[in-house]
Amino acid sequence: MAVSKACPYGRPVVHVPARRGRGPDHSTSMGFDMSCNPNVQWSVTSCAMSDTSERRNAPSMGRAFMTCVVVGVAVSVSQGQAPGGVSSGLAVWYKADQNVVGNPVSAWNTSGGSASTYHLTQSTSAYRPGVIQGNVDYKRYNYNKRIDFAVASSKRLQNTSTSPNLYGTGGSVFMVTDQDPSGGNGTGLTYSSGLSTQRIQIKPSFRIQTSTGSLGYTGDHSAPTEYSNRSASILSVTGLGSSATHRLNSTPYPCTNCGSGVYNPVITTGLHVGRNGGGSEYVDCDMGEIVIYSAALTVAQIQRVESYLAIKYGITRGGNTGTSSTYNYVNSGGTVIWDKTTNSGFNNDIAGIGRDDGSALVQKQSISVNNAESVSIGLVSIDASNAANSNTFSANNSFVMWGNNGGAQNTVFSDPACFANMPVGVQAKVQRTWKVQVTNFSQTVTIGFEASALVGYAPIANLRLLVDNDGTNWSNATVVSGAVVDGTRIEFAGVSLSAARPYFTLATSDFAATPLPVELLFFNARPYGSGSVDLEWATASEMGNDHFVVERSQDGMDFQDIGRVQGNGGSMVREDYGLRDPAPILGVGYYRLKQVDVNGAITYSNVVAVTLGSDDRLNVFPNPAHGLVRIVGMPTEVGSPLELFDACGAKVPIFPIGSDMGVLDVSTLPKGVYLLRVDGRTARIVKE
Repeated sequence: MAVSKACPYGRPVVHVPARRGRGPDHSTSMGFDMSCNPNVQWSVTSCAMSDTSERRNAPSMGRAFMTCVVVGVAVSVSQGQAPGGVSSGLAVWYKADQNVVGNPVSAWNTSGGSASTYHLTQSTSAYRPGVIQGNVDYKRYNYNKRIDFAVASSKRLQNTSTSPNLYGTGGSVFMVTDQDPSGGNGTGLTYSSGLSTQRIQIKPSFRIQTSTGSLGYTGDHSAPTEYSNRSASILSVTGLGSSATHRLNSTPYPCTNCGSGVYNPVITTGLHVGRNGGGSEYVDCDMGEIVIYSAALTVAQIQRVESYLAIKYGITRGGNTGTSSTYNYVNSGGTVIWDKTTNSGFNNDIAGIGRDDGSALVQKQSISVNNAESVSIGLVSIDASNAANSNTFSANNSFVMWGNNGGAQNTVFSDPACFANMPVGVQAKVQRTWKVQVTNFSQTVTIGFEASALVGYAPIANLRLLVDNDGTNWSNATVVSGAVVDGTRIEFAGVSLSAARPYFTLATSDFAATPLPVELLFFNARPYGSGSVDLEWATASEMGNDHFVVERSQDGMDFQDIGRVQGNGGSMVREDYGLRDPAPILGVGYYRLKQVDVNGAITYSNVVAVTLGSDDRLNVFPNPAHGLVRIVGMPTEVGSPLELFDACGAKVPIFPIGSDMGVLDVSTLPKGVYLLRVDGRTARIVKE
C-alpha cells in the first residue's frame, strides 16, 4: 500500500476505510490532508484497525478504519493513478522517468496496471538501450527523459511471456516516440499474446499494423511538418483489424492496406520494444512512454490519456490545424483545461504545465516540440530539466496551458499594428501573441524565449514582456522588465498569469537600438539589351524602412550611388523593387543595395556582379569569390603565364582546374583583394 503524497510539516497519518472481515491489502481508498505535496512519495509502515465508534465517540455504523503511518520516499504509482486517470483495463504503463533500472537499461519496469510484474528486460549488456536525460535536446521531449534505441547496436527490451494477455480481444496502445530519421522500416513495438487473431506492430516512421486471423491491416501516417522527426509524438491504436482506429497526435488516419495477408505482422509472442520480435527491423528512435490497455477505450477515455501525454511531452493534439473541440485538453477528471473553441485563433504550438494527481503528472516546465515555437514556461523558474525543477505546485489539478496566434516571433518589428496601442515606455512588439488558460493556479512563472528564434533582440535591457487583458489594446498591459540571459534563453521571472490577463507578448522599449527591420529576399543584377543593367530585389517584410540606394563599383571595393528607390515603410507581404542602370560599366560591374531605416540606420546587401559587352580587359566571375572563378577574356594563345598578386604586391601561387587555365580555385586564399595579370592585362578578384 502506498500514498503518493508528501506532507511538508511532518509524517502524515492516513485513515484508510476498509471493509470488515478483510485485511489491509483490500482497502480501497484513502483520505488525507490535501496540503501534502505530490513531489515526494511516502510508504505505509504500520496500520491499526479502529471502529468508527472509537474514532467519533458515536454508535458504530458498521464501518472500520485503519490508521496508518507513512514514512520515507518509496513507490512508483499510488492506488488510483493511471494515464489520464483511466485505470479500467490498464495492463502496463512504462515511463522513461520512473522504474528504469540502470543506464544502460537492464529493466524497464511497469509503473502501473494489472500486469504488475510484466517488466521489460535485457540480459545482454551490449543490447541495452541508454537513458537520455531531460536536459539533452530538451525541446525534443519537453525537458523529460527518454530511452534511446539504436539500430547500430541492436538495442532492445522484451518480455516473451504470453500471460497475462495485455491487449485482450482488442485493447489500446499509446506510445510516445519519435520517427526514425532515415524514414526506415524500423519497428518500435510488437505484441502478440500467442493468439493467431491478435498481432500488433508499430513502426514509428510511418505505420501501425494489426491483424485478425491471417489478414493484416495498416494505418499509414505521413512525416511531420510542424515538428522535427526526432521530436516526441503520440502514436496510438485501439482495436484490431478492420475495427482498429489509428491516431498520430490524436488525429485519426484511415486503414491504408486492409485485409491483406501481405501485411499480417510476422512477429513472435510477447512484448518487444526496439525491434520486431522476430529479430529484425531494429529501430533508431527514442521512447518516453508506453501504455497498454486490455480493453478498447472510449473516445472520452482516449481524450484523457492523450491529454496527459500531450501535456507531459509538449505535443499539440490534432496539430495546429486541429481546432475543433475533439482536440481539447482535459484533466484526469475529464474537465477541459484547454478549450480549442474558446481559444480560437490561439491553437498553435500548444503546451502546458500542471499537476494532476490522478495521472501522476507533475510537469513543472514546458516548451512545445513544434519547430516554430520558442517559448518555455516554468513553475517559478526554468531549470535544466523537468526533474531538476525543485519547485512545487500548491494544489492538485493546477494547470497553465498556452498557445499562440501564429504571428512572426523572430523580430521585434513585424507590422505597423505592432507599434500601435503600446503602454508608456514601450515602442513596439512582436507580431506573435500568446494566450494562456489558467485552471486553479495562482503561483508565479518564468517565461523564456529561445534566443536562436529571435533576431533584433539586443540589447536585452530594452526587452519587455507585456501581459494584457485582451491582446489587442496593449496600452494598459502589465509591463515586465528585467530580462536575463539563461543559457539559450532570454527569461522574465516572477510573472503572474491569470484569467483576467491571459495574453502576453515580447516587446521593446527602444526599437531604434535593434537591427534593421527589413527582411531581404534577394538582390539580383542582369544585363538588359546591349547597354543597360537591371537591378531587382524583394523584401518579405519591412518595418520602419525609409528607402534603398543602389550602388555601383568597378572593382568591387569602391562604390558610388547610382539611384534611390523609396521603401514601403511597413509591410508584412512581399514587396518587389527595381532600378535600371543606363550607363553600366563595360565588362564586369559590381552592385550592392544600401537600405536606410527611418532613423538613419543602414544595412548593406551582398555584392553582385554582372558582365556587360566585351573589351580587351580580363573579367572574372563570380566576383567576389569563395571557391572557383572563371576568367573571361583569356587569349587563345597565352604569351605569358597567369600571375596573381596580393594587396601588398607579393606573388601568390595559383591553382588552375585541370588543363583549363580559364578556371581558378581561390578557396584556400585568405580574404582580401588580389590582382590577376596575363599578357599585360589585369583583373581584380575580391576573395570573401
